[in-house]
Amino acid sequence: MLAGASGQKFEVDKGTVLQAGKVISDQATVLQDALSHAGQRLEVVVDDDVNKPIASAWNTRLVNGESSYAGRIQQYINSLDNLAGQLKEAAKQYGFTEDEVQAAFGDKGVQ
Repeated sequence: MLAGASGQKFEVDKGTVLQAGKVISDQATVLQDALSHAGQRLEVVVDDDVNKPIASAWNTRLVNGESSYAGRIQQYINSLDNLAGQLKEAAKQYGFTEDEVQAAFGDKGVQ
């Protein structure tokens, strides 16, 4: 039984650990790519003194810092990556080889 990204627990077995790990790892990658792409487009840059404070507040709430929306999404991605790491270790404990784990989890490699 492993702790999930949202604090929930779920069970895997030898027949499902690689599949579950791939799904979690792939989702973390998709979210990271989307966040990177969106973050570049969400930040507001202005030069006038009237709108600078508004732009700063916008950027703080959406993209800058751990408590921003982007920061919270990054924390979720990190928790997915952590869960994928747990699943990799579980796969090894079930007897899968490094190559099998690498093949299942893709380019992120074995941690």
